[in-house]
Amino acid sequence: MMTRELLSKEHREIDALARELLGIVARTQRPEQGLASLRWRLNHILMVHLVKEDQLLYPALRKSNNPDIAAIAIKFSTEMGGIAKQFIEYMQVWNEASIKVDWPGFCNDTRSLLTALRERVRREERDLYPRLTESLEAAARRDAAA
Repeated sequence: MMTRELLSKEHREIDALARELLGIVARTQRPEQGLASLRWRLNHILMVHLVKEDQLLYPALRKSNNPDIAAIAIKFSTEMGGIAKQFIEYMQVWNEASIKVDWPGFCNDTRSLLTALRERVRREERDLYPRLTESLEAAARRDAAA
């Protein structure tokens, strides 16, 4: 069973990697090493996390008996699809060669994307994950009553 604690732990990992990458793009020079590894670690954890949300979290919350929970799940699911698509495109566009050729462009795109991603994580923690807890507790009460 997917838990809020696991999802929140992944959010903390995503945020830590995003902050590390933001620190790198704050530099005027491209680092000699470590950038590709960091980007791929962020890509991996983010994609694994999104699969959990898309296949487990959002469908469960959309089935909630509480219409507010179902509505917020639909809203977040729709929004996250956009960020996921942007991140995939970012990883494709900004390969080692293009980063080397246009470090300032890479830095700008990275800051923009990671700012949106970090805001999204904050909103999920504030607005969505408490609903997950509510939904899981309600399901547990229904199961216990059955």
